[in-house]
Amino acid sequence: MMRKPRALDLFCCAGGAGMGLHLAGFDVVGVDIVRRPRYPFEFVQSDALTVSLAGFDFIWASPPCQGYTTMRHAPGAKGAPLLIDEVRARLELTGVPWCIENVEEAKWAMRDPITLCGSMFDLGSQGCRTQRHRLFECNFPIEQPKCNHDERPVIGVYGGHARRRAASAGGRGTRDIWDGGHRAAASEALGIDWMTLAEMSEAIPPAYSEYIGRAVMKILERKAAA
Repeated sequence: MMRKPRALDLFCCAGGAGMGLHLAGFDVVGVDIVRRPRYPFEFVQSDALTVSLAGFDFIWASPPCQGYTTMRHAPGAKGAPLLIDEVRARLELTGVPWCIENVEEAKWAMRDPITLCGSMFDLGSQGCRTQRHRLFECNFPIEQPKCNHDERPVIGVYGGHARRRAASAGGRGTRDIWDGGHRAAASEALGIDWMTLAEMSEAIPPAYSEYIGRAVMKILERKAAA
């Protein structure tokens, strides 16, 4: 291929997905409705529901998850939009490969998604393993890897903290002290070193989008060779 394929990263936040697409070999452009000063690639401040989708070889979309989570009735999340159907309708018109990412609780709104887990990519920190299950709906075939859960406690990154989620405590046990602090533990657990803790709380590990991005690269390479 004479040029690097271009990927559009919709609802990009601080760039967890974007970094994985970059590592897979894409030139990445991120779009978010609010300014994202730490987004590591080209950034366009715009509405992901109206921005042009033309000129890209692959489109990634991570619509807000708050309306799909178990916390959807909590203050600050109540009434959060459910955008997966609207986003899919836009993507289906593009004629290019695309992927929609969201939380496990959004499974009812997604079509045959695969699940990715930190254990598939040997992610973890300070004696804990990263789990962080997320769903991915793709309009192309992609293999579902197997989780590799072991006996180590799970490290969760949410609410601006890194938490040790012990099964013996119902998954909510909290360890407040980490070597180097919460940010260091979260950074190692997710494979992210440029975000704030609050941004990491909303991010996916780049390993997830790199896995999917590499599958798309193979499709694009076959298409270019045909």
